[in-house]
This record gives sequence, structure tokens and C-alpha cells, in this order.
Amino acid sequence: MKQSIMVDMDDVITDGGFLYLVNEYGKTNYKANDIKDYYMQDLVNDKDGFFKYFITKNQYDYSTLIPNVKEVLKYLRKYYDIYIATSYIIREIPKECGIILFHKHNYLYKNLPFIPPENYIFINNKSLLNCDIKIDDRLDNLQNAKIKLLFTAYHNKGLDDEYLHSLGVIRVNNWLEIKKILARELNDESGSAAQ
Repeated sequence: MKQSIMVDMDDVITDGGFLYLVNEYGKTNYKANDIKDYYMQDLVNDKDGFFKYFITKNQYDYSTLIPNVKEVLKYLRKYYDIYIATSYIIREIPKECGIILFHKHNYLYKNLPFIPPENYIFINNKSLLNCDIKIDDRLDNLQNAKIKLLFTAYHNKGLDDEYLHSLGVIRVNNWLEIKKILARELNDESGSAAQ
């Protein structure tokens, strides 16, 4: 039986869409490295106006796949059961968030066609999920996993490696690092990329 991997979507599989819309709305030029807090919307003064604008857009029209994610997930899929677990509720507009779920589903279906939609999990509290391996950019989403991989993102760069080690968490900076770690887990030292 294959081990299971939970993979987060935003800032782990995709990059850029939400921040693009923050900048577009506010006529600003923030970069991810400028942001320390998880909630990018806190950069906007007029949140009501921003979310009225945001809900008319599809943030995934402005998102890109993080480098190597597609190739590495294809490789890992041969050895692991992969589930994409992603939140779609935004705290300021919970009632309107059904459209975000729709956009996420369509983006995953188009860009990662080798992962079946039955393996998409739309959930805010990922601590409820028991998977062998979890890959996420939020520390609290890594609970209940044997292998916990924290994907480096703008909001978690301040967490030092000693602290993460004390929690049994391994920081990863890119998908090639993930491949190397999980290939080693399989005793596949070569870790050669799937074509």
C-alpha cells in the first residue's frame, strides 16, 4: 500500500495570484518578500472595496505553477497517493467563497491532469487529515503526519531551523528538495526526474 501525501495548493503549488490582485487594486507594487504576515489583504486599506473587486476576478488567472512542481508530483505519484488539500474560505467573505472553490478545482484539473479530482480536498482545518507526509507553508497544517515538510513562503521565513527541528519539521525551499527527501524515503537515491 502506498503512503499518502497531502500537498497544499497556494504558495506550494501556485504562486502570485492573490498578491497580483492586491497590487492591481491598490495600484501598489508589493513583492512577496515585503510581506511578513500571512494575510496579504491586511496590506489593503479599503478591504470592503478590495473584496468586492476580488470576487469578480479569478486569482488563478494570474497565478503560476511553482518551478518543478508538475514534474516532481508526476514522479512522486508513481510511489505515493497524492492528495491536494486546500482552503478556499477567506475570513472576510465566507459567504462568497464558493466561487474560489470552483476556480481552484478548474486550475488543478487543467494544470495537474494526472491527479484525479477525487484527490482534491477542500478544507480549512488540515489538522483533521491524517496523511503519512504533509507539505504545506503553514506550520499548523502539518499536524498528524510522520514527515512534515514546511515549504518556504513569505510569511514563514522567520521560523528558524532549530525551532522547526524541535517540532519534527523539515524546511524545504523548492520542489527539487522535496523530491530528494521523498526519493530517499523510498530508498531511491537516484531521484531522477520523471520525463
